[in-house]
Amino acid sequence: MEVVILVLILVVAVLISNVIASKVTQVPLAFIEIAMGLLMAFVVPFYRHYTMNPELFMLAVLAPLMFYEGLNTNMRALRRSMSTTFSLAVGLALVTISIVGVVAHLALSELALPLAFALAAIITPTDAVAVSSVTANIAMPEQAMETLKNESLFNDASGIVIFDLALQAFTTGKFSFTYGFFDFLYVFIGGLFLGLVLGSLLVSLRTFLINHRMDNSSVIVTLGILTPFLVYFVAEAIHVSGILAVVAAGLVHGVQQGRLRLTSTKLQVVGNTTWEVLADNLNGFVFVLLGVSLPTVISDISYRNNMFLLFLTGLAALLYVIMTVLRYLWVRFGLATVRVRPAYKNTNSWIIALSGIHGTITLAMAFSLPLTFHGVTFPYRNDILYIAAVVIVLSMLVPTIILPILLPKQKQPFSQADVKRTRKQMINYTIKKIKDLNQNPLETQAVIATIHSQNRPEVVKNRRILKQLFAQTRDVENEVLTDMVANGDITEKDRRLYQRTMFTRDFHLDNSLLRSIWLQISYRFVYTIKRITHGKKLKNRQQQFAHNPALSKKFKSRRELLAQIEDETSQEIFKYLRSPKVNKESKTDISIVQRYYRERQRRYQNNSDSNEIQEELFINAFQFEYNFVQNQLSENKITRELASALYEQISNDELVYMQNDELYD
Repeated sequence: MEVVILVLILVVAVLISNVIASKVTQVPLAFIEIAMGLLMAFVVPFYRHYTMNPELFMLAVLAPLMFYEGLNTNMRALRRSMSTTFSLAVGLALVTISIVGVVAHLALSELALPLAFALAAIITPTDAVAVSSVTANIAMPEQAMETLKNESLFNDASGIVIFDLALQAFTTGKFSFTYGFFDFLYVFIGGLFLGLVLGSLLVSLRTFLINHRMDNSSVIVTLGILTPFLVYFVAEAIHVSGILAVVAAGLVHGVQQGRLRLTSTKLQVVGNTTWEVLADNLNGFVFVLLGVSLPTVISDISYRNNMFLLFLTGLAALLYVIMTVLRYLWVRFGLATVRVRPAYKNTNSWIIALSGIHGTITLAMAFSLPLTFHGVTFPYRNDILYIAAVVIVLSMLVPTIILPILLPKQKQPFSQADVKRTRKQMINYTIKKIKDLNQNPLETQAVIATIHSQNRPEVVKNRRILKQLFAQTRDVENEVLTDMVANGDITEKDRRLYQRTMFTRDFHLDNSLLRSIWLQISYRFVYTIKRITHGKKLKNRQQQFAHNPALSKKFKSRRELLAQIEDETSQEIFKYLRSPKVNKESKTDISIVQRYYRERQRRYQNNSDSNEIQEELFINAFQFEYNFVQNQLSENKITRELASALYEQISNDELVYMQNDELYD
C-alpha cells in the first residue's frame, strides 16, 4: 500500500509540473519535473532514499513508452528514410557505444569494461519527445524532426539490447565476441520478429471484435493498453528483446490504426487520448523520479569523496561532447543523409548533432540497473545514474542555447486571439442561421443556448449574486402560480403538486455544493430503503399502472398539466430576466439562469418529436459552422492553418454531441 501511495504522489507531482509548465513556457517541461522531484526529496521524508524495483520499472514504464513510440511512427516516412534511420539508430549507436565505453573505462579505470559499455548504452539513445520540448519555439525542419523520431525509436532498442548484453557479461563474468555478436542478432532480430507476430495476432483479434460489433472502447482500448505488457512478458520469457518486440507490435498497431481512421472515429479519439495522457504521465514520472533520486545519488558520491563528484561531472561533460562530435561527423561525411537545407551542409550536421537530446529512455535504463549484486549494493550504480543525469541536462541545455542561433524562431500561422475572434463570428453566424430556420421556439432556444455556451466559458464570479437572481425568479414563479389559482386556471392542489415537484429539482439552488450532494445521497438512500422494504408493493403498483388505462390516462393528464404550468411560469421568468428590473451587468449570471429554466422547461415538455427537431437543428448548426469556415477560407479572410484548427474544433464538438445525445432523448 505504501508503494502505491508513493507512486501516486509522484503522479501528482507530474500534474503540478504540467500546470506550472503551461504558465512558464520558456522553461522545458523536463526541467520543471526534475525540480519538482528535488523539492519532494527535501520536503517528503519517504523520498530521501526512494528506489523503484528495476524489473517493475522496465515493465510498467519502459514497455508502454516504447509501444507508444511505435504506435505513432509514420510508416511512410520510415520507409522513405529507412537507410538513414538504421544508419543513425544502429550504425552510429554501435560506434558511439564502443568509443564512449572505452573512454569511460580509461577515464575511470576501476569501472569494469562491461559496466563502461552499459553506461555508454544508457547515454546513447536519443529522445524525440525531449527534442520537441526543447525546440517548441524554433522552426525545426520537418525532415530533421522525422529523422530524429525514427532514429530515437530504433536506437533506444539498440541501446537496450547492448545494455542487457553488457549487464549479462558483468554478472556472469564471461564474454565472447562471437557469442556476443550472435546473441545480439538473436535478441535483436528475435525481438522484432516476435513483436511483428504477436502484434499481428492481437491486431487480428481487435479487427475481429470490431467487425463483430464488439467495438466498445472499454474492450478495444483496454486490449490496446494491455498489449505492450503481454508482448514484453512473452519476449522476456523466450530471452529475446522485450523492448524491440514492443516497438514492433506498436508499429503493427499503428498501421491498423491508420486503416481504422475513418471507420471507428470514437475508438480513435478515445484510444489516442488515452495513450497520449498515459505516455505524457509516464515521461513526466521518469523525470520527477530523477529529481527525487538525485539528492541520494549526490550524497552517496560526495560522502566518498567531494572531488569525485566534480570528476564525474567532468567525465559526463566529456562523454556528451564525444557523442555530439560523433553525430556531427557521421552526418557531415554522408554516412547518414538528411535533406535539411542542402545549401548549408555544415549547419545541417550541427543541427542533427545538437538535436541528439537524451531523455526518458536514458533515465529509464539507468533506473533499471540492479539494486544489488551478490547481496551487496550494485557497484557504481549511483555513479552511472549521476553521469546519465548530467548528460541529459547538458543535452537539453546546450541545444536550448545554440539551436535558436542556428534556426529561425517558430512563426505561428495564427494566434489564440485569431481563433477566439473567428470562432465568435462563426457561432454568431450559426445562431443567426438557426433563428432564420423559424423552427419550434422551445427547441430552437435550447439549441441556441448550447451553441452560445461555446462562445465563452460561463464562470460564476459571485455566487451570492447568482443565488439572489434565482430567488427573484422563484418569487416571479410564485406570483404566476397565485394568479393562476385566482383566475381558476389551476386548483390549490395543482399548485402544491407543482411546487412539491419543483422542490425536488431546485433544492440545490439554495444550498452549498456539499449540502446538495448530501441531500441527494440522503434522497437516494431513502428511496433505496423503500424499494427494499416495499419492493413488492411498488412492483404491484407498476403492474396496476401498466394494465390500467384509467391510471395511465390520469398520469398523462397530470404531466400535461405540470407542463402547462411550467410553460406559463417560464415565459414570465424570461420576461422578467429581460426587464429593466434585472441588473444587466451580470450577463453571465442571467445566461446561467436562462439556460437552467430552458432546460427545465424542455425536460417537462420532452417528447420524441421534440428530440427529432433538436437533432435536426444540431445537424444544421454544425453544417452552418463548416460552411462559415469554408467561406472565410475561400475569401482569404483566414489562413489554411486557422481553418484546419476550426474544422478540428467543430469535429470535436460534433463528436461530443453524438456521444452525449442521450441528454436530448
